[in-house]
Amino acid sequence: MPTPDIDKGKAVLKTFRLPEQLVSSLQEEAADDGTSVNALVKSIVLQHFEWDKKASESGFTSIHKSVLEALVQGCDDETLATIGREVVPRWFQEMAEYWFQDSSPERILDTVSLRFKFSPLMRVEITKEGNSYAAVFRHDLGPKWSVLAEAAAKELARKFFHAEPQVSRGESVVTARFKVGPRKE
Repeated sequence: MPTPDIDKGKAVLKTFRLPEQLVSSLQEEAADDGTSVNALVKSIVLQHFEWDKKASESGFTSIHKSVLEALVQGCDDETLATIGREVVPRWFQEMAEYWFQDSSPERILDTVSLRFKFSPLMRVEITKEGNSYAAVFRHDLGPKWSVLAEAAAKELARKFFHAEPQVSRGESVVTARFKVGPRKE
C-alpha cells in the first residue's frame, strides 16, 4: 500500500515496552545526532514503512558498498550506459506500480524521491517550476556510477516525460534539466 504523507496528521501518545539496553542505545544515538529519542524512533519507523518494508517486498537486496563499487568498476562505460537506459527506467516503473499502483510521470518522480530518501550513498533533489524540472543526483560511488546515472536520467525524462533533457555529469553528481510541453492526445 502506498504511504504518502504517513508522517503527517495528528500525533498519538502510545507506550511501548523496550529492553533497557535498547532504550540506552536509542538515547546515546539521539544524543550523538543532537535529536530526541522520540524523533529518532519516528525516523526509524518511517524508514521501515516508507522504504525497508516496500524494498524487501519488491525485490531489493542489500550488498556492501565495496561489492557494488567492484561490480561497477568491472563494467565498461557502454555497459553501464545500457543498464542506465534499459534497466533503471523499468525498475522505477515497476516500483511506482507496486508502491502507488500508478506509473504516471509524477509518480515516477515520487518513486525516485522515495528511493533515495534513506540511501547513505545516493541522494536526489527534484525541483519543479511551472513545466520545468531539475533533478540533481549526488552519490558516493565514483565517476563510473555517474555514467549509469546520466543514462538513467536521460531515459527517465524521455520515457516518462517525453522530453529531451539537458544533462551534465560530474564525478559524484549528475544534473538533468528538462521542460515538459503540453501532452498530445
